[in-house]
Amino acid sequence: MNPVAVMRAARGVRDELDSVMGGASGELRDRLDPLLAEAGSRPPGQLADAVIMLIAEYGPAWERLTALLSLDRGVTAEQVIPMLSRGAGGEPGSHGGSSLSAPSPGGTPPSWGTAPPNGTDPSGWDPAGGPPTAAHTPEWTLHGADGRGHPVPPAGQAPRDGGEHGDDHRDLPSTGAMSVDWLRPDQAAPHVSPAPPASPVSPGVPASPSSAGSSASLPSLPVSPSPVPSAPSAPPPQEAPFPSPFPGASPSQGPVPDTPQAPRASSPENPQGSPPPTLPDPPAVPAPTENRGPSVLDRLTGAFRRRRKKTPAAAPGPDWKGIPLIESPAEAVAGWGAEVAIGVAPGQGQDGTATPREPIDLDIQIVAEGFDAPGGWRVRLRADETAPYPRAAVNLVALPQEEPEAARQIQATYAVRGQVIGFGLRAITVHGSPGSLSGHEALEPVSGTRIRPALMGEPADVTAIIVHGDRPGRLWWTYQSPHFVTPDRAELCDLGTRASAFGGRLTGRGRLSEELGREVGARVPWGFWELLNAVAARVAPRRPSVLILSQEPHVPWELAVLEQPYDPSIPAYLHCQTVVGRWPLGGRRPELPPPPSARADRVAVVCGEARAHPLVTEYGATQVSPALGDVLGVLRQGPEIVHFTDGGAVSEVLGHDLAGAPFVFLEEPGDARAFLLAGASGVVAPLWATGGEPAPEFYRRCFAGEPPAEVLRSMRGQAPDGMGAYRFHGHPSLTLHRAAAPAV
Repeated sequence: MNPVAVMRAARGVRDELDSVMGGASGELRDRLDPLLAEAGSRPPGQLADAVIMLIAEYGPAWERLTALLSLDRGVTAEQVIPMLSRGAGGEPGSHGGSSLSAPSPGGTPPSWGTAPPNGTDPSGWDPAGGPPTAAHTPEWTLHGADGRGHPVPPAGQAPRDGGEHGDDHRDLPSTGAMSVDWLRPDQAAPHVSPAPPASPVSPGVPASPSSAGSSASLPSLPVSPSPVPSAPSAPPPQEAPFPSPFPGASPSQGPVPDTPQAPRASSPENPQGSPPPTLPDPPAVPAPTENRGPSVLDRLTGAFRRRRKKTPAAAPGPDWKGIPLIESPAEAVAGWGAEVAIGVAPGQGQDGTATPREPIDLDIQIVAEGFDAPGGWRVRLRADETAPYPRAAVNLVALPQEEPEAARQIQATYAVRGQVIGFGLRAITVHGSPGSLSGHEALEPVSGTRIRPALMGEPADVTAIIVHGDRPGRLWWTYQSPHFVTPDRAELCDLGTRASAFGGRLTGRGRLSEELGREVGARVPWGFWELLNAVAARVAPRRPSVLILSQEPHVPWELAVLEQPYDPSIPAYLHCQTVVGRWPLGGRRPELPPPPSARADRVAVVCGEARAHPLVTEYGATQVSPALGDVLGVLRQGPEIVHFTDGGAVSEVLGHDLAGAPFVFLEEPGDARAFLLAGASGVVAPLWATGGEPAPEFYRRCFAGEPPAEVLRSMRGQAPDGMGAYRFHGHPSLTLHRAAAPAV
């Protein structure tokens, strides 16, 4: 059992003391807080021992701690302490680290954090202290509190023992607290120690745990960075590769000529890549699977951590509005550090006095190519009556660069319990030397989408957030899920060319094929497949839902092929195996999150044929000709569904705002993103021209209560050659509500 997991569970207990112990919680809180504040300044094993012995004195709190650690009821502190994993010298080890190196030019797998030293196990791993290698666990595993690996149940098979959600997951440590580098020191528990002021940090050197916290208040920001000392530091040992049965090349496959390899997880901290450190050669270890780095499960102390039991999302007061806050110097110098304020600012017309009705915990994911984040890439803030518009200080270090001047971006995604609700972006110029500083401090305004948790619906099981890097074709992926706390480090996907050229080459073929799907799937980072498989095992037999939030609209990620499909009876494409929706990211519109529902009473059909469209005869739709005047006239009336059978009419109407938030269906290829920017609640559009009339069955099932994303998924499975081209833009759980019963 990892001592870091014990500390996180202890923070969870601290967070729940009032409900666990009622009025008697004050004494334990007063004794526990000083211990939690020592995280990073004392050896983790000693600190975990002290925390365990303290909490064991309080029966209800001890029961909660053991539950968070997935231990048996009735276990004593004396039985738990020997279970702590021990590294070299007898001190408990941990798998963590805030820094992630990009893949080296030679293709060596990256280091995802520190690995336990060699023990008695012949493979070179201490089975009690770290994840097993391919020699021990041929299947993808989840790691329990006991340090042992347990295989994930096969897709489509419910995990053992049942439970509230059909699973028990004793092999997953329950989440009682968030990651240390998510939190602010002044935030209600879980707590972290306050971070020292921004200090020089050598690029590429993992920060100590003591740097994980960040200041809660930020009266001023430094405008003059300080140079970084050049003293070398020993890098952490490399973690062993971790096999994973997901899309990508087999061990025998090498790089395809003239085709970029499937990218392995990388990070904004070190985009250029550097040869990672290696472990001493252990005896007789089977060769790991090529191109399959350590499982994403091992990037947060050995496991994806389960979130707490689902609770309704807190709804803010009617006057509470928020916009992304990203404050930083306008310029930075490579190798120097800078302090950045991340948080929430009052919306337009707000004076900052409005407060949410209930506290809202915001998880803010940061992506900044060309920078390192010694304290981690994710921050947790709480908006409540005492701090309605919170902020925190994050220390970023600009990495060395070849260019004398580089335009960089600091991007922040805001989420509540796995649901993305806002996005912000700020530009920053990085100079190669201090002599290039212009002294210009005027900042460009933060662009992005306002924060509005009031409109949250049910989150998708997996949300993939895809943002542009600093060069064309470089995309950074991060993830959110209501089921697991995901790693905070972005993964790199390098297309090798512009996203528009890559996507256009694929869709220009005009047909769906496994070759196309495999080419797309090879570009999807491994972390996505691993998270999706973990979620699929947990929600089985229900199909997982996936929301793709992407700054680029061109690459058909939905067509990626799964090497091990969850349902072998249907095509292996992602949008057949899962319920997929897509949504643009990055601008003021469309807003986040995507609407969870839409009205469907007033229907308009744009059709150039003289005969009545089936929507007219079955649902009383209004039919108009493709003439621009007729189309604009019906759009001004505010229809709730607009169905286009004519592609020419679609191109002419683009650029005009839509009254209300209609659901749009295009039977011919068109710019779905333009309709979303104009205010549509969802759009169905094909990637290339197809035959047939999918509308009758689609609307019949949607008006009966099925989500459009699920209807399309089912129809693709029945007719992949035709329906496989149709892509859904909207929330996977979006439903169309029709007051009047449809005609039969």
